Amino acid sequence: MEIEIRSSFLKELKKLPSDIQISVYATLKTLREAQSLESSDVDYKKMQGQKKGGNYYRIRLGQWRIGIEYINPEIIAITVLSRGNIYKHFPPGKN
Repeated sequence: MEIEIRSSFLKELKKLPSDIQISVYATLKTLREAQSLESSDVDYKKMQGQKKGGNYYRIRLGQWRIGIEYINPEIIAITVLSRGNIYKHFPPGKN
């Protein structure tokens, strides 16, 4: 799959501990090599509270979450936040 990485994602990623950064890069590599999000071996879940037709998902990495938009065959990496913060600030346009 193709993966687009937003500048805000990179900015947030640089603030994380190095072991988490390595896990994030490994997850992105896994997604890049997969045929689809469904066929990948990542822990993903569609986000609730989004407008109808929204394609926002979160990928779980321990206490961290990667916020993505998935429009097959492309993934847009939007944010990477702690478990407590992702649900407050993602998906975009949420109340």
